[in-house]
Formats: sequence, structure tokens, C-alpha cells
Amino acid sequence: MLGASSLRKREVVEKRIQEVVTGTEPKDFFKQKRSPAEIKEAVFLPFFPIWCETLFAVQEPVEPVLYVDASAGLGLQEAGEWPVSFKVLKSIFARTGGRIDLNKVVQPFLYEGNKALAPTLPQLAEELPFYPELHQKPLFLHEPENVAVLQEQDTKASAVFLFVDPFGNKFSQELWARHLKLGKTDFLLLFDYKKVAAALSNQKAPNHLQALLGERLSGLQRYFAKTSNPAKKEAYALKAFSACLQEKGLNSSRFRINVPGKDQSSHQVWFVSKSDLAHTRFKELLLPFCEVQEDGVPVFGANLKTVRLLVPEYAKYLEFSLVNLMEDLVQNASVYNSMVLEKIYEKHNVGKPYSKANYQTAFEKLKEQGKITLLNPKTGQLVYKLTSACRIKFKV
Repeated sequence: MLGASSLRKREVVEKRIQEVVTGTEPKDFFKQKRSPAEIKEAVFLPFFPIWCETLFAVQEPVEPVLYVDASAGLGLQEAGEWPVSFKVLKSIFARTGGRIDLNKVVQPFLYEGNKALAPTLPQLAEELPFYPELHQKPLFLHEPENVAVLQEQDTKASAVFLFVDPFGNKFSQELWARHLKLGKTDFLLLFDYKKVAAALSNQKAPNHLQALLGERLSGLQRYFAKTSNPAKKEAYALKAFSACLQEKGLNSSRFRINVPGKDQSSHQVWFVSKSDLAHTRFKELLLPFCEVQEDGVPVFGANLKTVRLLVPEYAKYLEFSLVNLMEDLVQNASVYNSMVLEKIYEKHNVGKPYSKANYQTAFEKLKEQGKITLLNPKTGQLVYKLTSACRIKFKV
């Protein structure tokens, strides 16, 4: 059972999504093929203010927070309306004067790789009805002087959020490589795996791949040369990609979008960050889009096939299942012993599809099995009702 506060949070998240995907239930949104602009609007637009909230939850920024968008024109040509980046500007302005006043601290930097489209964006931005009231006017990175401003500010800023296709145009690749080195940037990556495959099939790999993969690059290229199965290539490459990020101290939450009706990747949406809380909120945002296994564990992606279990015992053979979650928690009891449920969930769920409800179910079952006891977080006294605030004491 979800507590009242968890239900309220879920309702807020689902409302934010529903505002973006108007007229479509989130679980049905990806049942038709979506463009990069539609994906960006469905995911990044509601997530950016949530990310800011997680940042303000642990610090009050003294220096500006930078929002850097390397695909600022997405949505303009397709819909004949504001690009998604301008809708993000509106969400920044909408939080003027609030407890988290994004209008005061967020400095936007926008880049568009389409050389015909890029020069039109500054003028279009000035026509926005709220533009005069933006404390931090957007700076456009097709102008060299603004690139210099970004390079000066990104070293001083308290945090940076970069929306980028790391396998896109040369400027995007350079932004990606630079901010990987900075150590203070969180990333929302939206890319088509086919670009990764093309780059790895080329013996002369681009510099951004060399910067990320390092010594792994030659091994990946050899694997691609000798392997013909596209699915195996994709799984191997993305696993290496994630491992390289982890070596840099960055965890990745990976949301795969398949072509509707096919077992074929359309787009990958990755959130890359050091923050456990931000990963948790990213996943909570995307859970309404996900299919769910028979045991209640979400499959973190869209249009992914769930495995039909002939008997419940087969769940242990899945990569992620409620049975495996319980076993993993018990095996790592020394790590999570005496933590409150909320903190265990926040720390353990990164990179895994499990929902908060899965953890609550898992701990209820472990309690029934006599493997844990529940303690009052303040007094340490034994309690019997499981809540997010309960301290979990493992007996194993």
C-alpha cells in the first residue's frame, strides 16, 4: 500500500505528465511512433523543474544554475509553435517568486545545429510574452561570444543541466565531452542507437567516443566486427557506455523506447547524474509510461515486451523481479541495515526499474518471513506497521 504522501507525489507527477501529453494516457503515449521533439516535451519539459527541486533540496545555489540545451529548435518546425526549449523557459518564468525561484537563478544557454533555423531563435525568443520579465535572458550559442560566456560560467555555476544528443552534431559532441570533465553537470541524453552503431562500426571513431570509452573503444570495435546479431551489439555497446560513465562517478537511468509493435530500438533516453535523489525522481516521472510485469515490477521503457511467467517461481530467472529484489536486499543487509525505508529505496533503486511500491511489498514479505523488524526512526522502539519512515533492522 502507498502512503498518503506517496499518493500525492504520484498524483503531482502524473498531472505534470498529463499536462504535456494532453489527450493521451501516459501508458498509451508511445504506442505510436514519436519524434525527438515529442519525446523531449514528454520527458524533459516536466523533469527540468523536478530536477531543480532535487538540487534545492540539498543546497541553496549561490552561483547560477545553468540550463544548457543543445537541441533548442526541436519542436519548432514540426508543430509550428514554440520549440520545447521555449516551453522550458516558460516553466522557469512560471516559478518566479516561489520558494524555488528558478527565474532568479537559472541561466539558459540554447544551441541549434540547423544553421538556417538557429539565427531565427533569438528574435522568436524576444517575442515571447514573458521575455521582458526573464531575469536571465537566454544566450544563444551559435554566437561565439556566448560560447565564451558559457565556458566562463560553467566552471563557476553551482550545477549544470545539459540536454544533448552525445552522438549528434560536432558542437553537441564537444559540449558533452567538456561537461563530462567538469564533474558538476547532470545530463538528459536523447539519442538514436543507430548513430552509436555507425560510429562503432567506423574504425576511425569520433573524438567524443574516444574521450568516453578510452581503452574500451578498441574492444567494442572488435566485438562489432565479429558479431552479426544487432540486439547483442546494442546491449553490449550500451552496457559499456554505462560502465564508462560509472567509472566517472556518474550513474545512468536508461529508458528505452522501442518502435511500436517491433522489438527494435527507436530512441534511448538516459538521465546521467551523481544524485540518487534525482535518479529516483526521474524514474518516478517515467513509471506511468512503463509496462508492468506480472509481479508488479515495471519494465523501464516503452513498447518492451514483458515475459509471461508460466509459474511464479520462474521470476527468479528474470533480470529484475520482486523475488530478486528481496534476495538482493537481504544479501546487502550490511549496506542497508538500520536505514529508513525511504533512504533504502532512494539508494538501491538507481539503475533498476523497481518502484517504491515494489520496496514496500518486498519489505512486507521479508517481515512475514522474519528476516527484518521495523523500528521507530526516533525512539528505536519496535513497530508493526510499515511506513516510508520505518527503520529497517535486518536479522540476517
